[in-house]
Amino acid sequence: MGLKVIIPCLLVSYLFFYCEWVEGYTKLSKEVLELEEQLKRLNKPAVKTIKTKYGDIYDCVDFYKQPSFDHPLLKNHNFHPKMQSTSVPRRVSAKKKVPKLDYKLVNIGLEAEGCPIGTVPIRRTTIDDLIRAKFHSEMHASKINPLTEDKPGTHYAVARTKQNINYDGVGAVLNVWNIPVQASQYSSGRIKISNGAESIEVGWTVNPGLYGDNRTHLYIYTNAGQSHCFNEQCGYIHVRRDKPLDMVLEPVSSYGGPSYGITLSIVRDVAKKSNWLLQMDDPPIDLGFWPGEIFTNLGNTATQVEWGGEVFSPPNVPGPGMGSGHELELSTNRTAVCGRAHIVVNDTIVNPPDDLEVFHDIDNYQIDNRGDVGGGANYLIFYGGPGGAIGN
Repeated sequence: MGLKVIIPCLLVSYLFFYCEWVEGYTKLSKEVLELEEQLKRLNKPAVKTIKTKYGDIYDCVDFYKQPSFDHPLLKNHNFHPKMQSTSVPRRVSAKKKVPKLDYKLVNIGLEAEGCPIGTVPIRRTTIDDLIRAKFHSEMHASKINPLTEDKPGTHYAVARTKQNINYDGVGAVLNVWNIPVQASQYSSGRIKISNGAESIEVGWTVNPGLYGDNRTHLYIYTNAGQSHCFNEQCGYIHVRRDKPLDMVLEPVSSYGGPSYGITLSIVRDVAKKSNWLLQMDDPPIDLGFWPGEIFTNLGNTATQVEWGGEVFSPPNVPGPGMGSGHELELSTNRTAVCGRAHIVVNDTIVNPPDDLEVFHDIDNYQIDNRGDVGGGANYLIFYGGPGGAIGN
């Protein structure tokens, strides 16, 4: 009698767990297939392949086949590989004369001349890269607005505009650092423009979860409509054939030693107002642009701009350092700084307004707006801190 009861029960249990296993396996197989399809879209046929000394592989992809053109809103475009800004915003001369900002240029670019004419360098993506990028993009998107104390493990030290006007751009010289972080953490210094929930940020980051290493990388993050992602996957179009996004930045600044920096700016295209240009160096060169078609609000104008640092650590894990990883000192070779900080209004480069709001959600990380110091340094904003905070 006992066996007559036990055997059917065992059979039912077996069928239950088998069905659960099949369902789980089917779901997993579907996710793997989706990732493989996405990899095919990202890794386009290469005209040439370049391997850096760090082991990163960049495929020289036909301009028109770069991943951005898979964006549904960019199917009927008229962009071309020689697109450059036709003019640049004019700069208002500094009033004061003091020593120039003390920094050396970070090296960025592929060896020789980079990719052949008509192609752009796109970092080759593995399935592990894709999984990490998806996770970090979604995590980053959940932490964009508003800036408050109650975000577990995410902390900021930023200076941002309060005036309700339209901004045509933002820029600064960011000295570049390499902060020790764990695999699940990141530490960044960046500039940012936004309009409502949509935003663009550009800067340097140490993010092993995203890049698979502990080096300092150039990065962009785009939040446009329902899309949010790092680097080229959300509609950003690259035009420079020798300077890829997400490339390792070196040398980096050392505490008390030489300061190495990179000049970055996000500027509205004077010719086509809805496009946002990514520029580096001074005088600026165009790396690429964000077409206005991918935005809802930001395609019209930016309503806020921002400079500073951001870090992330999982709850109950002491947070990493920000900037140089040391307490703030008013020295560009001891503290992270946004030098020559500026905004663009009516196609004119001017200093930020005097009433910038400074924000830091915990005392571990600080922000100090020194304002207009004149000369080559112009407008200085210091930020950073030693870390150690544990997420709420």
